[in-house]
Amino acid sequence: MKLKRTTKNYIYVAGLLVILSVSIAKYYLDSQQVADEVSNELRHIIQENIDYYTVNMSEDVPVRNCSKFIEKHISLLLFNRDIRSISITDGNKVSCSSVQSLNGIEVKIKKEEVGMIRLFYIPRAPYTDYLISKDDDSVLLKISYTPTYAIYFAFFPEVLTELMENYSWYNIFIKLENASLYKDSVVTENNYLHRGELFETDFNLKLCSFLTYFIINHGFIIIFWTITYLVVVNRSSPIFDRFKASYRSINKALKRSDFHPYLQPVFDINGTLVGAEVLVRWVHPSKGIIPPNDFIDEVEANGKIIEITRMLMNKCSSHLRHAEYLRNKDFHLGFNVCAIQFDSNYLYEDVVQLQQELSPNPIKIVLEVTERHEFENSVFTPYISRLKDKGVIIALDDFGTGHCSMKYLINTRIDVIKIDRTFIDTISSGGSTHVLNAIINLAQSTDIELLAEGVENQEQFNYLHARNIDQYQGFFFDKPLPIEKFIEKYLT
Repeated sequence: MKLKRTTKNYIYVAGLLVILSVSIAKYYLDSQQVADEVSNELRHIIQENIDYYTVNMSEDVPVRNCSKFIEKHISLLLFNRDIRSISITDGNKVSCSSVQSLNGIEVKIKKEEVGMIRLFYIPRAPYTDYLISKDDDSVLLKISYTPTYAIYFAFFPEVLTELMENYSWYNIFIKLENASLYKDSVVTENNYLHRGELFETDFNLKLCSFLTYFIINHGFIIIFWTITYLVVVNRSSPIFDRFKASYRSINKALKRSDFHPYLQPVFDINGTLVGAEVLVRWVHPSKGIIPPNDFIDEVEANGKIIEITRMLMNKCSSHLRHAEYLRNKDFHLGFNVCAIQFDSNYLYEDVVQLQQELSPNPIKIVLEVTERHEFENSVFTPYISRLKDKGVIIALDDFGTGHCSMKYLINTRIDVIKIDRTFIDTISSGGSTHVLNAIINLAQSTDIELLAEGVENQEQFNYLHARNIDQYQGFFFDKPLPIEKFIEKYLT
């Protein structure tokens, strides 16, 4: 059952769009706030080291005794997890470093103004030949004492990236003068920074990150809005108001004559219309068209299937008895019947009456026996014989999917086997067609006609046609139609 497009549905969609728009705006503002928080944390780390230099280290610069200098300030390395080394360059050489193997190494330096402070990234430290490979890169805080004399605080890059990892829903990155640091990568590039800034933080808006953020932080709003909509605004939603057939509702439907015949055409191997299967549709005054799956089990269980079948036969009779097109045509009309209908004489009487009413047209009646429930053989077999004596054609519906298909073939004179769509689907789905072929061989070896139902595409039709299947039914040919439209399309 489909919901109609109403203003109520548009209200729901509009609500979703509002929620989404507000969430995007909130995500954008949150990203800005997180970028500011990362910036403040990093600024605090850098300022701590600049303050240390100003208060504790500047009086020892320029360094005259490297060993005493390192010994005095070794606590900075021991107790500050952010710093991995301290180095001093004088001219083009490292004159003093906490990494002893670095002392005396020639390096390229850039002359700076006195008191100049820079923060930049180096992908490969000069001493990496002496250390493990994971320590290749560094972030350096450079404080220039003179244009050619400077002190360097070397940070682990993880110090910066860990700041961003704490905010996994946001795509924050840190821009240095020569690189952009992301939580899982570094991109070497020249960045424009505002004058006097050592770094800047920024963020990217990515769909996958936003969806994660949205589901975790605001998903409950969607659930709340959906429940509110379904309960308050759209009480007829099939999710909360799913139709359930009851004895009382079926009785009301019978009194209103709400059960209507829909006919699906049946064609022979040459493409000629030879009949139709009558399918029941419950046309509810407020729920619309209700398919059989939603009520057939209930009507079979409470016995109302007898009255519904009679109603379908009466409506078919009133529409088809005067159809001039059928006067000189072979045409059969199939009705589905179940086990409970063989417990009384009503089915036999209804069929005989229908035959009499249709007598101006040579329409043959087909009873399609479904196997949802097993038949009592002592009742079923003589009942079928009586019907066949009246010229009724007996078809075994959904062959192979029910209880005792083979038993009925042995004990009853079956005229037609309807191959269930489950086996037809194997033709185009790539499944095994062994069972389908076995059913075809069985029927042809016992001179029983075959009708393939549920044929949906050309490939299936070609496969069945090549095996001389007698009759065909399915969406490949046409869908079930209200009896009025069926007559208009096929019988006029």
